[in-house]
Amino acid sequence: MVLKRPLYAMSLLLCSAFAASVSAADMEAQRKTFLDAEKALDRGSIGQFESLSASIRDYPLYPYLEYQALSKRLAKASSSDIERFLQTYTDTPLAGRLRNAWLDQLADRQRWSEFLGFYQPTNNVTARCHHLHALIATGKADQAYPEVADIWMYGHSRPDACDPVFAAWSKAGYRNQDMIWGRIQKAMEAGELRLAEYLGRELPKADQAWVKRWVGLYRTPNRAREAAGFAGPHPYREVMLSHAVRRLARWDGLQALQLWQDIRPRYAFSEAQIRRTENYIVRNLVRVPGDAAYAFVRSVDVGDDDLRAREAQIRAALWREDWRQVVHWIAQLPTAEREGERWSYWLARALEGLGDTEAAEALYAKVAGERTYYGFLAADQIGSEYHLQNVETPAPQDLIRQVADMDAVKRADEMFTLERWVDARREWRWATQGMDSEQLKAAAKLAMQRGWHDRAIFTLAKTGYWDDLALRFPIEHADLVELNAKRHGIDNAWIFAVMRQESAFMENAYSHVGAVGLMQLMPATARQVARSVLKRKPPRRRDLLEPDTNIALGSAYLKQMKGELGDSAMLATAAYNAGPHRVTGWLPERTIPADIWIELVPFEETRGYLRRVLAYTVIYEKLMGKTPTRLHERLHPVPPSISLMGGTQAAAIRAGSAS
Repeated sequence: MVLKRPLYAMSLLLCSAFAASVSAADMEAQRKTFLDAEKALDRGSIGQFESLSASIRDYPLYPYLEYQALSKRLAKASSSDIERFLQTYTDTPLAGRLRNAWLDQLADRQRWSEFLGFYQPTNNVTARCHHLHALIATGKADQAYPEVADIWMYGHSRPDACDPVFAAWSKAGYRNQDMIWGRIQKAMEAGELRLAEYLGRELPKADQAWVKRWVGLYRTPNRAREAAGFAGPHPYREVMLSHAVRRLARWDGLQALQLWQDIRPRYAFSEAQIRRTENYIVRNLVRVPGDAAYAFVRSVDVGDDDLRAREAQIRAALWREDWRQVVHWIAQLPTAEREGERWSYWLARALEGLGDTEAAEALYAKVAGERTYYGFLAADQIGSEYHLQNVETPAPQDLIRQVADMDAVKRADEMFTLERWVDARREWRWATQGMDSEQLKAAAKLAMQRGWHDRAIFTLAKTGYWDDLALRFPIEHADLVELNAKRHGIDNAWIFAVMRQESAFMENAYSHVGAVGLMQLMPATARQVARSVLKRKPPRRRDLLEPDTNIALGSAYLKQMKGELGDSAMLATAAYNAGPHRVTGWLPERTIPADIWIELVPFEETRGYLRRVLAYTVIYEKLMGKTPTRLHERLHPVPPSISLMGGTQAAAIRAGSAS
């Protein structure tokens, strides 16, 4: 095995420092034996495997050899074999993994009595259904049936393991038409039309016709205007119609408002349905121009339990710079929200807009003490210094040594060295899950010393200690970042900030949508950038795990977005997260201040992304010894139009580029 990471040697030195009883040479020898034992097991050389594994019983990863050996013969294993392993390795994540695999075996063979002996409560739906099946099969149906409805009443299909449980439960008379309609509603709200239609087959023919009407409304919400189809009463008629309005609001808030105003007087909507529908429409009218939309936003009493709708009202007022209404609606927020940095900043902006300079400056001063996006904005408003002091995490060396000597930490360290990232993270989670704040700080320091930056960042975050900037914002791959920043004429602090936000320096990071590596590149985007920007061979997916390839392509993509979006790093950052065509679709009808534009970005994820990257860029400049660029120098007013053709820069902001 070739260990590519330059941190490998450092990791060995740290193992020696924190586990003096095992030398670096001995650890390397044990590591090699471990790998040889795995190979022997894979090729079926059981005698050689047993000999090799017996020679490294003290090696941190020895339990994995036992686990792999037992997993190989799981089909022939006995319950006593499994019980013995679980007792021996109960303090490892391997115990849970083996228990789950064994339960699957027992379920497949319908050995239900044994299954009940090994089962432990879990949130896994398949395992829960197997457990209920076991109870029913062993004469304990009275214990199983009360739990079935909670699993069945769900808006998506359930695993096949649940089918026999649902069948027995239904046959026993526990499922009725009201429950079927309740699940149909959940399915429709989840967009699971086929599930809704399948469930509808269990209903009388008259009700089946109503299910078909609902499916039709889902596909064409404006059919809610067709009075004939909904003339007759039905318990779910108003549910269907209000759902159609909300669905339409997702892509056209104004049309949804018009539909709602048309049908609301005609039907007996409940107060809850009215509140939910109108609040949802408000959330989708934030950026809609015109007096009608804003009049409706102002007219709705969203209540105290819908924070998103209340924030949407404030954002709609920000869009129009209606400062008096901003003040009024911020006052309606729950205290914790109202006094937080976000809405304190906007209250200060509103008070300033209304001419109350003294009150505004007092609020700005309060927020300016925060080392955040809003803190930096507030500091700019009153000309105060940014809060950028670095205070090292307080963690005594003896406590760091104690943490390093924990078995789970040793296993995590070895998996990290072997580049087995999933197992390494699993072991680290196991090690840290029961730690107190002081132990977590020591663990974070240890992870930083080992060069495991993502674990250091996430572990320290659990403690709420935010002042160790060097730990939280590592300057990793500095040579590669500097090289690509100069090549593309962009700010190296910006690259670091994007990398910190995207992966926290996890080289092998994969997102649920398929983005890869340090700068979380989608493979298709990486190929396009390689061909059109760097004029190089398109990378393979695994190439994106290499820092030099990933940073080169990610930096080039930032440069490409910046060039296509009026030379604005702010808009380019938004495009890096959400895509350039979305960003151009979010441009305002008139030029507006950048802080308002950011607050009005429709995607909550992208709003947060922008705030963090902007703040991280300031912090990285400080850590690299630069005088941080003030945020107001980066955030120039956003114009209504930027051409995406050939990277043409918009004249309106060409002079105010933010690199």
